[in-house]
Amino acid sequence: MSVPTDRPAVVEAQAWLCPLPMPQTLVLGAISYTTRDYVVLRLTSDDGFTGYAVGYTRGTPLLEALQTICRHLTGLPGHPTVVSRALHKQLAPGWGSFARAASLVDIALWDIEAQRLGTPLATVLGGNSTDVPLMAVAGYFSDTRSVDEVVDETRRFVDDGYTTLKLILHGHDRAVDLDLYDRVRAAHPETIAVAVDFHGAFDSPLQAVEHCAGLRERDVRFVEDPFPSAQWRQVAEFAQRSGLPVASGEDLPGPSGYEDLLAGGVSYLRVDVTASGGYTAGIAAVTAAEHWSAHIAPHVWPHFHAPLAAASTSVAVVEVIPDYVGAEPLWALLTEKAPIVDGHWKTPTEPGLALPLDLDAVSHYASAQWHTEIA
Repeated sequence: MSVPTDRPAVVEAQAWLCPLPMPQTLVLGAISYTTRDYVVLRLTSDDGFTGYAVGYTRGTPLLEALQTICRHLTGLPGHPTVVSRALHKQLAPGWGSFARAASLVDIALWDIEAQRLGTPLATVLGGNSTDVPLMAVAGYFSDTRSVDEVVDETRRFVDDGYTTLKLILHGHDRAVDLDLYDRVRAAHPETIAVAVDFHGAFDSPLQAVEHCAGLRERDVRFVEDPFPSAQWRQVAEFAQRSGLPVASGEDLPGPSGYEDLLAGGVSYLRVDVTASGGYTAGIAAVTAAEHWSAHIAPHVWPHFHAPLAAASTSVAVVEVIPDYVGAEPLWALLTEKAPIVDGHWKTPTEPGLALPLDLDAVSHYASAQWHTEIA
């Protein structure tokens, strides 16, 4: 992909912090959320195009980091790859603190780039707009729900056309986890794939291997995050000792960690363009996955990850949390319902990212915001 260096610069930036309520506290391993906190970014270019991005704060000062990083856009041309390289150099000593902010800047710049070219973002990234298979996540709020309720939730997913399910397991009691998996597996035909996610529940590879031993004979699609993906040595040791397909990568602060995970035996790369460097990092993930003959299974955000799926056959499935689950209230900030038909995402054909943001809703939910002009 050629990289033009003459793109008009960004002249204006605005961001909002929107903490959205959930029906109850969400517990994911050692982490709990009472709200899902999103930051919305809007960038405007010198030639009048506007690009958007949204990301989780994950407990970080993302709004403030964005304000700092946008000051570094002064004097830079507007092509996202050029900006990404410049920001990496200028902010290298503290990159871990700015990775999420830089990701949103990159996404918004790619949105502008595609609009300027008059084509969907998927086409700019090297592919064509196409329907994308989705993976629905089951088991949120399981600390207050029965096994029967979780199984019924998966039945609703399958009735809605999803053919891949991901089941949240807690990793505390092996018998309990296997029983839940077996109950879900028994509720569906073999054509329905079931993956599991432990949200970094384990303390050592040996403990994880022992806990997951029973999954080897159960045809699980993959085991996600026995450890946080930044702990790539533990992830690799688990992959090699367990003999199970492993998924990891969603919380990496940049694309350099993809090679470590893939070389260590990870077979499903969990890319998150909102956290690991935007589409510039996403392109690197596609290249790495294709080199290692691995799959990509992006982390939620189908609005942002469907363009990657259209650009490469290495993207096997894109994760989604259906709006009726209650664990992903992002839908309250959008003007349109999710374009999901028979378990597939209908990738927009309009120029750019075509994110249907409701700016009135963004302003309504915002607890803080900033606006700046960029010289």
